[in-house]
Amino acid sequence: MKRWVTDTGPLLHLHQAGFLELLPGMGEMLTPPAVASEWRRLAPDFAQAGWPVWLSEVALPKEALAVADNWMRAGLLDRGEAEALALARVTESTGIVTDDAAAREMAAALGFEVSGSLGVVLLAAARGVLDRGEAFGALERLESHSTLWLSARVRTEARAALERIIQAGRDRAS
Repeated sequence: MKRWVTDTGPLLHLHQAGFLELLPGMGEMLTPPAVASEWRRLAPDFAQAGWPVWLSEVALPKEALAVADNWMRAGLLDRGEAEALALARVTESTGIVTDDAAAREMAAALGFEVSGSLGVVLLAAARGVLDRGEAFGALERLESHSTLWLSARVRTEARAALERIIQAGRDRAS
C-alpha cells in the first residue's frame, strides 16, 4: 500500500467540494501537526465532525522539523507544505498530495510522486470509484464549491484527462 503525506490544500478543497472520502483511496494518509492545525482552523465544520480515522497526524522528529524550518526561512515553502515534505522524507512515503505549486515542484525534485485534488478525483475515476457523471460533478464542485484556483488550461486538461480515463475504461470493458 502506498503511503502519502497531505498538506492542507487537498484536505480543504476536497472537503469543501464534498469529496474528502476519496482521499484515503490513494493509500495510507499522513499529515503533520501544522497541517492538522490549519485544517481545523480553515474548516471549523470539519472540526465538529471529528478527525477521520483514515488520516494519521504524525509529529515530526526534531531533525525533520529543523529541515522544514530551513525551507521556510529560505522562503521556499509555507509551514504546512514544509512540514508535509519533511514528514514524507522521514516516513519514506510514496508521495505528497498538495495543490501548492512550489510544494509540487520541490516534492518532485526530491523524488516523490505528486498529486493534488484533481489527481485524487482522476484516480477515483480510473479505479471505478466514480462513474462519468460523478467524476465530472466532482471536478465541477472543486471549481465552484472550493477555494481551489484552477487556470483555464488546467480545467481543460483535467476534463480531457477524465475523458481519456473514461474511454480507457470503456475500451477495457469491450
